[in-house]
Amino acid sequence: MRTANSRPVSDTYFDLVREFPLRRLKNGAEHAQAKRLYLRLSTGKADQGKRQYIQVLVDLMGEYERRAGFALDTSKLTAVDLIQHRLEARGMSVAALAKEVGIPQPNLSAMLAGKRDWSKAAIRSLSAFFHIRAERFLQ
Repeated sequence: MRTANSRPVSDTYFDLVREFPLRRLKNGAEHAQAKRLYLRLSTGKADQGKRQYIQVLVDLMGEYERRAGFALDTSKLTAVDLIQHRLEARGMSVAALAKEVGIPQPNLSAMLAGKRDWSKAAIRSLSAFFHIRAERFLQ
């Protein structure tokens, strides 16, 4: 099946949309249902459709949590911790992230492993992509 932008999308995506439509979460019950679904989907093998669905679901959950005032103390977490968490939450690999933000994958892997300092370009790209304050990369 093809989408409006001519990219093929797996039937898995549409099956998941039928199970739990991707729309703004309005209350705690919908958030809890989305969270249970995310936890179920985050295990096992994921095709492109499942990965795309999870990415949007995570974004919707995060948006609800911001509106509802959910807050975690992330002051002791490093930029690497935040990036790794968000990669896992989106079901995204380092290689996919590197491609998305325009950083060579070996360089990004070395920065995440602490074997290389963060480049200005990497800080700008990752800050914008993950909504992480640039100061986090300098701690």
